[in-house]
Amino acid sequence: MKFPDHIFRSYDIRGLLNEITPELAERAGAAFAQKIKTKKIVVGRDMRATSPELMEAAIKGNLSVGTDVIDIGMTTTSLFNYAFSSLGGDTAGMMITASHNPAKYNGLKFYDNDNLPISGKTLGEIIDEEIVLASQPGNRTKADFLEEYLERCIVSANRPDLSGVKVVVDYGNGVGVLTVRDLLKKLSVEVVELYPEPDANFPNHEANPTKEETLSDLKAVVVKEKADLGIALDGDADRIMFIDNEGVVLRGDLLVSLLGKDLISIKPEAKIVITVNQSWTSWEEIEKLGQSPIVCPNGRTNTILAMKKENADFGGEVSGHIFFKEFSDLESVDYTIVKTLSVWKKSGQTFADLVRPLRRYFNTGEVNLEIENRDVVIKKFEDKYVSQATKVERMDGIRCEFNRDWWFIARLSNTEPILRLTIEAKTEDLMNEKKTELVKLIGE
Repeated sequence: MKFPDHIFRSYDIRGLLNEITPELAERAGAAFAQKIKTKKIVVGRDMRATSPELMEAAIKGNLSVGTDVIDIGMTTTSLFNYAFSSLGGDTAGMMITASHNPAKYNGLKFYDNDNLPISGKTLGEIIDEEIVLASQPGNRTKADFLEEYLERCIVSANRPDLSGVKVVVDYGNGVGVLTVRDLLKKLSVEVVELYPEPDANFPNHEANPTKEETLSDLKAVVVKEKADLGIALDGDADRIMFIDNEGVVLRGDLLVSLLGKDLISIKPEAKIVITVNQSWTSWEEIEKLGQSPIVCPNGRTNTILAMKKENADFGGEVSGHIFFKEFSDLESVDYTIVKTLSVWKKSGQTFADLVRPLRRYFNTGEVNLEIENRDVVIKKFEDKYVSQATKVERMDGIRCEFNRDWWFIARLSNTEPILRLTIEAKTEDLMNEKKTELVKLIGE
């Protein structure tokens, strides 16, 4: 059977519901298990409408080639990460989810027995290869890692005293409630919940906390309830954003700055991985303490690979993927919550006062622009700006810095005719001026 090429993406297999079919899931499950030749695979799923049938089909494929399956049912990606990585080197992982995408999407993501993501493109290359059925199918068992995982989150953060803390959590009708509710209860944190019921239709807003418009309800409730801070999760709970007590979002790269600085103050030799599209703040906060951040291309797979290659302690992205050595270099939104609350509580400040100094530059965030000719657009940037720049980085697209006045990064999407543009400047007027200038250049 021929499957559409575009669903085999850089990081996973993902597409519309009519493209991610049980036939695809079964075939992908068998091809994945056959390729990595592992003893067992941990399989979990999110709450999307088609995820149960996709999970059953994928497990059928796993079992058909003789691989054992540990079924953890509906779960968050953060808990799933812990489940397969904690079992040792003969265990791989497969998760049925479309992460933060709207309800009309679903997908599958894969990890080998070294805890490394396997790209959808790799699966696309082998999915049509002959499947060799085992004479004896694999065995399927069920397991629950929740209590073990939450205890690991709390113990790894030295059991901080968070009694009396009040937070608002917007689950966005994703699966985050499966772990975060119990975690905060164990920490004696007072919680106001928004949209906790897992709902594949996302009836309240898209479960994508990097979009400012999805945070409006959370911001309002944080202020109304006089909460200490707010927490927003994406659909599968592998990304997180924080809102301060004044109702202002803390971008992912500024969260990386906060947690990275705290880590180095405790462990001076700690290695921190950041992505090339981050604020100057990420560099400055780490360099203040005598370290230089390890910089990698944008994307969670690139960050995980850099973490492992450099034996790093911590890493993170603008999009809210936060990675920890304590959790096998993978995301854990739950540990991120405990660490962030702990750092804030020991500061003795309000959360807004703690993070305010991190917002010393003005940043557009990532602006997505549709383009027709990829090569022509990048050449326009090369011709106009490279000769003027004081620093040029081509690790991922092109990043040009102009003294300490302003910088931009322009990156091409791997899967869409889209240019991802970020601009940061020392003043808001300069940021807006340069945004207008660059967008105009693209349109010429």
